Amino acid sequence: MKKVFNNSEIVHKFNELTQSEARTPTNSMFFESNGKKLYSYGYHYLLAEFIDNNTVIINDEGYSVSTAKHISLVTSATRNRKQFFWSTINCENVNRTIKECLNKLPRATKNKEHYKSTILSTYNSYKEYLIYTKQLTKHKKIKEHREIERLILAFKNNYENLENTIKQELKNKAIKEKKRISKSLKDWKNNKISWFKNNTNFDYLRINGENVETSQNVKIPITEAKRVLKLIEAKNVLGAKIDNRFRVVSFNKFLKVGCHNVSIKEINYIKNLI
Repeated sequence: MKKVFNNSEIVHKFNELTQSEARTPTNSMFFESNGKKLYSYGYHYLLAEFIDNNTVIINDEGYSVSTAKHISLVTSATRNRKQFFWSTINCENVNRTIKECLNKLPRATKNKEHYKSTILSTYNSYKEYLIYTKQLTKHKKIKEHREIERLILAFKNNYENLENTIKQELKNKAIKEKKRISKSLKDWKNNKISWFKNNTNFDYLRINGENVETSQNVKIPITEAKRVLKLIEAKNVLGAKIDNRFRVVSFNKFLKVGCHNVSIKEINYIKNLI
């Protein structure tokens, strides 16, 4: 009986459940225990295990590139079986995943729905496994399991309230950020700070000595600024180079120079100063 296979072959041979042992030429994967346990790079990493002839548990927690490939191979090879994944059946893992998602959810913007669906799908997979393997009663004695149930109950009961909480937190965050930018801008205009973090994608201008400076701490001589202002008045600024370093990309409501976006209001502010 053949016992040495390449990576693609051995996972399919494992899925067949027709022999008790086999390995790859380098022992990167091998199975034994009547053919029901598949290992990746040694006994320390149980990659997959049949808990009955039609149900396989896959350990999907490998982080190396090669182990990730093994996970992908065995997942594909056993797709005709009922599959459970370690990340969503292990009590400690599920507890940690749900907590992490709940902690990130209030601060999330784009990924809000992702965290919600992860919480529910993780819990549903976990519960399905416990029912399928008849371990639900036994797990009720485990601290982490009881905490999972409390977290999920609170999550489901406060689903609508959670939506309102998220919206309010985002609103508060926006108000706080607006106040921060306003204070930083005032300090910067008064030359108290050299630059400031500005999340509005708008840039500001000031006079500092013989230079015009941007809020990104880029400086050009006042004489050069005067030349650019004349180009703007002549409507001939598009494509012009500023200080032989920066090219004007566009000029409509904003003067776009490199990564800078300067409003007409800021341009007029500087014009009045010089």
